[in-house]
Amino acid sequence: MAKEKKSDVSRRDFMRGAAKAAGVTVGTAATIKQAQAQGQVYKSILPQTIMGANNKIRTGHIGVGGMGRRNLGEFVLGMHKELNIEPIAICDLAPPQVDRAAGMVESVIGKKPSTHTYFEEVIANKDVDACVICTPDHWHTIPTLMASDAGKDIYTEKPLCTTIIEGITLVDTIKTNKTVFQAGTMQRSGEQFQEAVEVVRSGYLGKIARVETWSHDGEPVEGIGAPADQEAPPWLDWERYIGWTKPVPFNKNRYIYNFRWFLDYSGGKVTDWGAHLVDIALWAMGEDKKPKTIASQGGKYILTDNRTTPDTLEVVWEYDDYILSFSNKVYSNTKPYPHDRDDKYGIAFHGTLGTLLLTRNGYTIIPMNRGCEAKERGGAPMNQPHWKNWAHCIRTRETPICDIETIFNTTLTCHLGTIAYRTGHKLEWDSDNLKFTGPSDDIAKKANALAYQEYENGFSLKAPYYNKWKV
Repeated sequence: MAKEKKSDVSRRDFMRGAAKAAGVTVGTAATIKQAQAQGQVYKSILPQTIMGANNKIRTGHIGVGGMGRRNLGEFVLGMHKELNIEPIAICDLAPPQVDRAAGMVESVIGKKPSTHTYFEEVIANKDVDACVICTPDHWHTIPTLMASDAGKDIYTEKPLCTTIIEGITLVDTIKTNKTVFQAGTMQRSGEQFQEAVEVVRSGYLGKIARVETWSHDGEPVEGIGAPADQEAPPWLDWERYIGWTKPVPFNKNRYIYNFRWFLDYSGGKVTDWGAHLVDIALWAMGEDKKPKTIASQGGKYILTDNRTTPDTLEVVWEYDDYILSFSNKVYSNTKPYPHDRDDKYGIAFHGTLGTLLLTRNGYTIIPMNRGCEAKERGGAPMNQPHWKNWAHCIRTRETPICDIETIFNTTLTCHLGTIAYRTGHKLEWDSDNLKFTGPSDDIAKKANALAYQEYENGFSLKAPYYNKWKV
């Protein structure tokens, strides 16, 4: 808006603009290009067949723990007829997870998929058209790179990566290989989020200079506990699980779900729930805008467990015309706004004419000084349209709603907050060169070392990525 004035933005207007912003259309599928065959470093991998609208998408699932199994069961198997999709390969380091997931496939499809401990076997399978990667965060990058090199399309969970150099490499590889890539930030496919983004962009709230995001939990003081290190279970290849990170003894909290609370493998809450929330904030405010400084304060003040991420955190990103924040307190789920539609998570856009509170349950617009009208809407499905968008784009070669550059921008922003926390300083960021520049040379050097952390244990960001593959 050129001037601040009362606007009457109808729901139809919201959706028209949101559909344009999302770029999501479902039409007749077109013939696609033959997939690339660059898997010579793993095995002789043949190109995929050309896929038409009625061709089945055959998926390989790498990681079938909590989120991986939900993706497999609720969306791939739950929508397999609608999407014309069939899981044909299952992989996980944990045999019980593999068996459970394979049983799910067999009970729905009537055929048992191939089962694997090591993901390179899935990527080497010439019949797999697309890979669904739901591993711990530090294992998102290499399987994604290898699947892209092998000519397979990809769905990878958020956050995209654990270091900035990983993200840069992924963007280059995915774009070079013309891979159809969808990230698991499915909120972008929810109508309430699309409408809210259009409300912000339309000027309905006036000028916005403050955006808040938050994730507040209610965990007990003991948190995830502090179990002692011990021998890994005999069925678990702990060395493979550690991957490129520093070798440490097996600890059950570093495995399965709780890996995300260890800085070796993830960034804690800011890269976990923050990745969802910050993603929508950036979409609404303009993804071409880049932060100038990042400050992060917090610590482990309450919980007595063995996590290495903070239990209390405040991150602030400074842009040219607004500031964005992320707040987390693990031990308390008290929400900051009474009009919020969720008990734990949310986003607030504060404008001169009103505030919009947004969650997965919908949004509420609170007018200020009669600057706009109060509006509300409830939640809408997110995952189902997100998977539909991916399948549609595989067939048409269109760009998915959460493509590689989009998720890299979101993940990068979150990791800037983690790195500011780890250095203990307000950092200056050069978005053109993707480097920290201050507040001093020494601090910038320390921050850049975290952003561009080198791989260990024989792993590399260049093909073949490792010298001990099983195939």
